[in-house]
Amino acid sequence: MIMDLMKEALHHFREIIKVDTTNQLETEYKVAEYLKEVLEKEGIASQLVYSPNNRASIIAKLAGKNELVKPIVLLSHTDVVEATEEEWTFPPFSATIDDGKIWGRGTLDTKQLTIMHLMAFIQLKRSNQPLNGNVYFIATADEENGSKEGMEFVSKKYTEFFENAIILSEGGGFTVAFEDELYMLFASGEKGTARVKLTSFGDGGHAGSPPENQAVMTLSQALKIINHLQFPTGDYPILHQFHHELKGMLSKEGEQGDLVRRLYDYMAYMTFTPELITVGGEQLNVIPYKAEAILEFRTLPNQTREQFESYLQEWPLPPKVNCKLLSFEKGYESDPEEEIIKLFKDTSSIYGKKVKWVPFTALGKTDGRFVGDVASQIYGLSPTLTPFTEVLKRVHNKDERIEEESFEYGVKLMVAVLEELCISNGGGKSVSGTKRETETSCRKFT
Repeated sequence: MIMDLMKEALHHFREIIKVDTTNQLETEYKVAEYLKEVLEKEGIASQLVYSPNNRASIIAKLAGKNELVKPIVLLSHTDVVEATEEEWTFPPFSATIDDGKIWGRGTLDTKQLTIMHLMAFIQLKRSNQPLNGNVYFIATADEENGSKEGMEFVSKKYTEFFENAIILSEGGGFTVAFEDELYMLFASGEKGTARVKLTSFGDGGHAGSPPENQAVMTLSQALKIINHLQFPTGDYPILHQFHHELKGMLSKEGEQGDLVRRLYDYMAYMTFTPELITVGGEQLNVIPYKAEAILEFRTLPNQTREQFESYLQEWPLPPKVNCKLLSFEKGYESDPEEEIIKLFKDTSSIYGKKVKWVPFTALGKTDGRFVGDVASQIYGLSPTLTPFTEVLKRVHNKDERIEEESFEYGVKLMVAVLEELCISNGGGKSVSGTKRETETSCRKFT
C-alpha cells in the first residue's frame, strides 16, 4: 500500500510541477483543474473559486460528524515565482528526477505541500470512516504577489471555514543539526506588519541657492535616528522555547549556527525596512519643501496596535517631522504544545527519523496572516528532512529542488498524522498498514 501511495504522490507532484504557474501568467487554474479531476475520481466534490480578476483557487471539504469539533484546514498555494531556464541545471518546469532529487520551480514553495495535503485528504476519504470534524483542502492563487487574488479573497468570502480552525500551512518543517541531534523547526507564529509614514518639512527654493533647512536633510536625520533605536523585545513562549532548545547553537560556527542566530534575532526584535522615499515632484532645479518616507515594521507576534502607537510617541524625531501610522496588522502566536503538534512529534519517529520539534516565528509573511484573528491555531509545517540552510538557498532561486526522501517523509507523516487525528473509529491502520499503538486512536479537538 505504501509503495502505491508514494508512486501516486510522486506522479501528482511531478504533474503539477510541469505546469508553469508563474504568478504573472495567472495560470493557477490549470493546477486547480488538475486537482479537481483527481478529487473527483475519489468521489470528492470540490469547487474552483475565482477572484474578481479571474484567478483560480480550489476548495474541497470532507464533512465531519460533529460541527463543534475544530475543523482542520490544509492550506497551500499553487503559484510560483519566475524562473529563468538558462540558469537552471534542468528546465524549471520539467520535474526532472536526478541524483535522488526532484527538480523544479515550486518543489519547496509550495507544490510539495499541496501534494502532502492532497494525499492525506484522499486517504481520509478512502478510509470510509467517519471523521471527527470538517476537513478542508484549500490551494490558493497569487500568494507570491501578496495573495490579494488568492487567500485574501478566499478568507473574506469563506470566513466560516477558518473560524476556530487548526490550520496547517507553509513556512516551516525544515531541519537543523547540532551535536548528533536533528531538530525540526515548525512555524508557530508570525510577526505583524505596521506601515508608518514620516513627513518632513523645510525651506524650498532655487537649487542654485539651496537653503540650510532642507526637508530631505531633516528626513535623513529622522531615518538615522530610527535606524539607531534599540527596538523593544519580549520573551513570548515561542521565543523562549526556541532559545531553550537551541541555545547551544547560538555560539556555533558555520552556516547552521549563523542561521539559528539570524532566526533568534528576527524573532526577538522588531525590524524595519524603508519601503518608499519621496522627495518633491518632477520639477527641475527646485528644492522641495517636503519629503516623505514609508517604513514597514515587522512587529513581535504579541505586540498590539496600542503598544506600537505608544512606542511611536517615544521616538526622538526632529521637530519638523510628522509621524503617522498608516496601517497595523497584528501578528499571531499558536500554542507550540497543542495536541496536533504532539501528534506530529510522536508520529515522526515511525519512519526511523528521531527528531526534536522546535517552534519558531515564521520568516516573512504567510497566508496565515489573513485568518490569524479567527483561527484557533496556525502552523507552518511542510515536514521535510531538507536542512533549513539548503531551503533558504533554493527557494526563489535557480535549481529549486527537493530530495525524494524528504518528499516521501512529508507525505507519509502528513497522511499518518491526519489519519490519527481525524478518524474516529479507533483501531485503524496507519499509512504503512500496521496497527497504531497509541492510547487513543484519534485526537479530538473540542
